[in-house]
Amino acid sequence: MLLNRILLFIVALSLGHMLMRLHLPIPFLLGGLLTAIVCKTFAQRAQVSWPKQLREYALMIAGYGIGSTFTADTWSNFLRELRGVTEATVVILGVSLLLAFVTAKLARENLKSCIMGMLPGGMTLTMLLAEEDDEVNPNVVMVMQVIRLLSVVITVPFLVIWLLDAKVVGSAVSMPNHGGVHWLVFIPLAILGSFIAIKIHLPTPKLLGPILATAAFAVYSNGVQPVPVYLMAPAQVSIGLFMGMQLDAKRILATKKMVPYILIGTAFLIVVSIGMANVLSARYGFSLITAFLAMAPGGIAEMSLAGMSMNENVSVILTYQLVRVLAINIGIPPLLKWMFPQKQA
Repeated sequence: MLLNRILLFIVALSLGHMLMRLHLPIPFLLGGLLTAIVCKTFAQRAQVSWPKQLREYALMIAGYGIGSTFTADTWSNFLRELRGVTEATVVILGVSLLLAFVTAKLARENLKSCIMGMLPGGMTLTMLLAEEDDEVNPNVVMVMQVIRLLSVVITVPFLVIWLLDAKVVGSAVSMPNHGGVHWLVFIPLAILGSFIAIKIHLPTPKLLGPILATAAFAVYSNGVQPVPVYLMAPAQVSIGLFMGMQLDAKRILATKKMVPYILIGTAFLIVVSIGMANVLSARYGFSLITAFLAMAPGGIAEMSLAGMSMNENVSVILTYQLVRVLAINIGIPPLLKWMFPQKQA
């Protein structure tokens, strides 16, 4: 098992390096993701998995990297764009709920399962709720969430290059060093941030804790140094490998009737995101690429890292993604109780 994991990591790292030479965004994350998908698809008999604990450490490194991009202007920008953040969150969540209703009707599947499966950014919460609710099909929730996330993470970076003419100026692993506190400060910041995030029950605490702790420290200390490439590249590979390993052929076969609706629904969410991105870009003046990555129904880490590799405004991307995740994690449980009162008894 250990040897298989080492070989898997080496292949993913090599593929990430090749993708970086091709000037693709988030190359090492994509390298890990694609390697895991190929392995799960064509080597099903091989005893290969990727430990969650390694993914957690990788998220802490990525969280520091994302948080280190924050400046003193971030808070003022957030307050200035509060209306846009709220509108964007309402639009994406509203469209997601609508797609869940349509999917449930066309696929003749449990509505509650479809709602949990279609929500962008609520994978951890929805899986926990699905496991605790006998009336929800956890297979449907898992397959919908995984396929949506993988589809977005794979397609969005290419869309912003081909449709929006984005330029990859880095790899999100080797970022410009503008000085500041030495990068080793990430160790206490990541540990403290994760600890506090766990205690106050933030979603994905190993990512959000280090992001918020680093952002606050960076603003207070006038900046921190970025994580060196020899840490960020393996971190991205680890995140990609764990994500790709969530693809389970047996689960997909058990819910294969759902797959076309999931793909169509994801494509529709991306189209809505592009439309809303145009509105936000015109209103607030940041680039269309930044707005699209902020709206895209993907993960916080993946979209923020993509923005870093294209020298976009990561603080804007993170703000919009974070507000949506918090809205889902805070608002969905009471919404489900209101929509399904008898089933929650």
